[in-house]
Amino acid sequence: MIKVQGIERVFTGVHALGPIDLAIERGQFVAIVGPSGCGKSTLLRIAAGLLAPSAGELTIERADPATPLCSMVFQDYGIFPWKTVRANVRFPLDLAGIPRRRGDVLAREWLERVGVAGFEDAYPATLSGGMRQRTALARAFVANPEILLMDEPFAALDAQLRLVLQSELLRVWEAHRRTVLFVTHAIDEALLLADRIVVMSARPGRVLADISVPFPRPRHREIRADPGFGVLEERVWNLLKGEVEEHAA
Repeated sequence: MIKVQGIERVFTGVHALGPIDLAIERGQFVAIVGPSGCGKSTLLRIAAGLLAPSAGELTIERADPATPLCSMVFQDYGIFPWKTVRANVRFPLDLAGIPRRRGDVLAREWLERVGVAGFEDAYPATLSGGMRQRTALARAFVANPEILLMDEPFAALDAQLRLVLQSELLRVWEAHRRTVLFVTHAIDEALLLADRIVVMSARPGRVLADISVPFPRPRHREIRADPGFGVLEERVWNLLKGEVEEHAA
């Protein structure tokens, strides 16, 4: 569905990314891991159309031009503080011209699915970080996009809440099987969620390895107890260790 060919990005003389070649099939959940500053988020923003590449090409094969192409979930939630929870989730539907009554119904359905039912009239400032991120997830899914782009969406949450929202995301993704690009620094999170893990080098980010995750679906957090989980986690870390040390030097 997504083909990345020779993508590079340069920021004011700094070669941040690439060249990268990558192909992602429709319905795959792909995690991207790599050192800070290696261009993971830059690649997501190029996929979203928020940045233009300095070289190369990224093409997307649409399944239905009538549906939204992509939604993005950010680490800092990205929801509007002046809008209620309902209005935040309904926002992409408003942009698409969906009647407000129908938009309210769809927003309520997704708020129920992510566990925010009953807070429709609340404003983000009154919510916990976890509730804000659940709201961001509901807004991303409500428009039924072909691609979901997630930039470290759980990084700012405490460990317990992170586990809860990982499970929520797995449950929702299993039901809808959208194509997902998921940036994370957490190797265990990538192994739990993804079909594939793309390991990137230090800046300028390049693909070091593209690893298939062998664990069957549906998955639950108990998969971490599988001996193969630890073996694969160590394999990914061994690929990353030198790159992380190089970035920190």
